[in-house]
Amino acid sequence: MITYNEPWLEKGETLVCFGDSLTASKTGYVAILAEKLADARVEVVNAGRGGDKTPWALTRLETDVIARKPSAVSIFLGTNDCAVGRGCWADEPRVPAATYGDNLRWIIHLCRIAGIMKFSVTPPLHRFEGKAYREHGDVMAAYCQHAREAADDMRARFVPADIALAEARARHAQPAGLVFTTDGTHLTPDGNLIVAETMLKAWGMA
Repeated sequence: MITYNEPWLEKGETLVCFGDSLTASKTGYVAILAEKLADARVEVVNAGRGGDKTPWALTRLETDVIARKPSAVSIFLGTNDCAVGRGCWADEPRVPAATYGDNLRWIIHLCRIAGIMKFSVTPPLHRFEGKAYREHGDVMAAYCQHAREAADDMRARFVPADIALAEARARHAQPAGLVFTTDGTHLTPDGNLIVAETMLKAWGMA
């Protein structure tokens, strides 16, 4: 039985952060996690790849996650799943929200078969900002909900970073335009800090 109010990670464990460019950033939320989990002697491995979406992520799951034999996997994918097939990415096949949710389930299932038992799911971050928001609109909501359902179905820790960013944006003096992203998608230092702190809180490691 999973007890969600207990610390998710233990001393000496290895955490793989599996995601897209928000994860791959050398100065992003993964670097903050590594610093904050250092005292707990948790090794944090960055397995992010720019432009990644869940169909592509499944193709590199074996080499980038399973082969590393981690104790836990943090999955933060979905921003590109939301955008492909729309606007300036209209030439790419669209990943429907339900397919995105099913892909998250398959990522967790395949890792479990390989003996990995701890999983965390972070949804897309509420909405794009600036020009990207004007182009795509409020497309992320359905993907966030499917991420929640996938986490529930697969008994994974869920990180409500979408809500954390939405609440922080609402408190901001000028919530329109670019607030927590540099270009509508990629996070500022403040945005990365919110994501990292929300993860640690959801994991009982704050």
